Amino acid sequence: MAGEGLVKALQIAGAALGIPAAAAGTFAAYQNYFSNDETCHKLRSSIIGTMERNVALETKRSLLRRDVTEFEKLCANADPDAHAIFHAALNETGHSAAPGGATAAALPEPARPQAPPVGVFGAPGSKEHYGWVALSHRQSGGSWTVHFNGYAISETSLPPSGTVLSAQRMLPVWSEPQAGTNDQTKLQSRLPAGACVRVVSTRGGISRLWAEVSPASCS
Repeated sequence: MAGEGLVKALQIAGAALGIPAAAAGTFAAYQNYFSNDETCHKLRSSIIGTMERNVALETKRSLLRRDVTEFEKLCANADPDAHAIFHAALNETGHSAAPGGATAAALPEPARPQAPPVGVFGAPGSKEHYGWVALSHRQSGGSWTVHFNGYAISETSLPPSGTVLSAQRMLPVWSEPQAGTNDQTKLQSRLPAGACVRVVSTRGGISRLWAEVSPASCS
């Protein structure tokens, strides 16, 4: 991994230059950052794979509960959009994730919240014509992670109305832009990776850049 190579290079350079041992904290910070980033990527892939598997509900519930709880503890702040979808998926199986990584698994069966399924944005027969998606989100280090192909998205360059974009990853579709902590009651559907949308309007933000979109053909 590129991050590991960078850490090793820094360690070798530090040893060669006689950098005091106290500076090892800098290297540990690099290691923790890259390790956590890789962990979140693996958890994200595992959860999406579980969501798409055709397995018994109890099996899916168990797998989701384990991975979504870990994702919530380690990755929710860095990837709030994925967290919103995973939270909804866990809710649909009958176990909602609670703050602090706890789940509702210990509750009696009748007390478990049963959320309506979160459908696919623009699926055949759907009456959903518009929704809001995050074009990108700001990482803790200040850099932006772009979620779509089809336009050079940045803080100073948002796609004009009519632009067709394709999603790089699975994303939540909201009834309105989210500021700060997500309001799960505003989650209306999900946009699969590779699906296309047409931009209606855009809106800037502190931690996420937003677009109101409608379903579109990728061809």
